[in-house]
Amino acid sequence: MTKNQLRTALFSAAAVTFSAGAALEPPLQNLTNLARAGTSFSAKQLCSGVLMAGMDPNRMLREDLAAGQGLIQTRIEPEAGRVEASALFGLFRSEAVQNGELGCTWRMNRQPSPRLFRQASPGNRDPKPSGGPWRLVDMAPAEPPEIDRQALNDVLDRAFEENEPLAPKRTRAVVVVQDGWVIAERYAQGIQPNMPLIGWSMSKSITHALIGLAVQKGILDPDKPPSVPEWSDPEDPRRRISLDQLLRMNSGLAFEESTGALNSDLVRMLTQEADMAGFAASQPLIKKPGKKWSYSSGTTNILSRILRHAINNDQDYWAFPSQALFGPLGMTTAVLESDNSGTLVGSSLAWASGRDWARFGQLYLDQGRWNGKQLLPANWVRRARTASRGSKKGYGAHWWLSRRKSRPDLPNNSFTAEGYQGQLLLIAPSQRAVIVRLGQTPNKAGFDANAFGADVLSALR
Repeated sequence: MTKNQLRTALFSAAAVTFSAGAALEPPLQNLTNLARAGTSFSAKQLCSGVLMAGMDPNRMLREDLAAGQGLIQTRIEPEAGRVEASALFGLFRSEAVQNGELGCTWRMNRQPSPRLFRQASPGNRDPKPSGGPWRLVDMAPAEPPEIDRQALNDVLDRAFEENEPLAPKRTRAVVVVQDGWVIAERYAQGIQPNMPLIGWSMSKSITHALIGLAVQKGILDPDKPPSVPEWSDPEDPRRRISLDQLLRMNSGLAFEESTGALNSDLVRMLTQEADMAGFAASQPLIKKPGKKWSYSSGTTNILSRILRHAINNDQDYWAFPSQALFGPLGMTTAVLESDNSGTLVGSSLAWASGRDWARFGQLYLDQGRWNGKQLLPANWVRRARTASRGSKKGYGAHWWLSRRKSRPDLPNNSFTAEGYQGQLLLIAPSQRAVIVRLGQTPNKAGFDANAFGADVLSALR
């Protein structure tokens, strides 16, 4: 089907949609879903990537939004802090606006009002890339570790080379840390060291840290069922789901986690739901809590709203990631965006530079310590690395474990935060290393996280 034919089909789908009482045939329904999800995704990604992160809009249209080229029209208004995307001559429209220090969010029913992004954190003091090592942690040893520099350079060369037109890598940033020293970093053309890049599901591990900080403050208990409005009926079996079961993806709640199906729970939640946590919490229970493992972005957003209710003050809640986590770590580029209801999208929408993602990884490598201070309880990090029931030893608490079959060449004690399109934060305690890879890899074949991680670690001593 050509683009013109697809545009005609989309117009027909929209006409059916707007006809009173019309029932959509599955192909037309799929095209309608494409228009809805596509305009929403395009508006939000351009707003965050261009207006908040400072990326080149043409690059984003060519790479991040390639699937909608010629079908979805976009308009960026920097002065107004807004981006609009439309399809089918305006029959489908979506709008995203800048939301101050919370990056960008979808605008629904004229809310929220645009607030231009202002980075509230102090300026970044990191050095400019020089090719030489530099301390990420003040308490790092006096001298950087010895490594096989040529071998590591060869790995980075391969990480950025493009020799498969049908499976592009599009690596945007790599940062390698050992013994608290940044021993190598490289960036794609147009990507700056202080440019925030989206982590997608690496954001879930940020949420794990935020929940841990709330547990440390005594406002949440991991072993008790949290309060969730949708589960308020005393006879509702979902009331028995504990915070720990949510963190371990053992809730038993239904949720279709698929990026390939346009009307999956995941795609619908991330592109069309004003209250993402409410949507996820409304799903039925299909298994007894604690019995079955099932990965779910909806579960993480339920956790994020649980944190919101526990803090019980929206201004404090919105400032919590920066004040309790990003600020102490010096993650000056980090932003965690919210949905239209004001709940932080802890499943998917954390942005940070490669260096700042490395800082977050170093916190977990050092058992929750940062520059000698115990920021997170050490037992909270240990819980993250303890395998969850039903995960076949592959998943802990909002962190992946490298013992799973798809990571045969990584150390058994290593663990990762991973995200859509090849985002990777690898922590290898046995080699005192943190490895970050950020990119926009459209096909899984374009990036092999197991091989990349193993090759980097083999260059370290």
